[in-house]
Amino acid sequence: MAFLVEMPDGGYLEVEERDDLAPDDEAVVGVLGASPLEGTGLITFGAAVRTGLAEQEQDDFADWLYDRVMMFAELGGEIDGWLRRDDGTWEVRAYRDSPI
Repeated sequence: MAFLVEMPDGGYLEVEERDDLAPDDEAVVGVLGASPLEGTGLITFGAAVRTGLAEQEQDDFADWLYDRVMMFAELGGEIDGWLRRDDGTWEVRAYRDSPI
């Protein structure tokens, strides 16, 4: 685990540090995923960041993460750059060259 991000419901999202995160794209800082819990109508989130980020990059990613979870909860995944995957999950990437 790299760090925890407090969510609006008082829970925490664990952010995993990964060496193999988006090996095809070095500009990717982190990834946020969303997955429906079958039969509940609830969504679970998971996140990973690239290994070796500076503390400020981690803080920026945590802020970005919080905002994206809130937007997903309010608007769904159709907006804000989320990619719907064939397995019914969603994914959005944070990039170094764009504001996170």
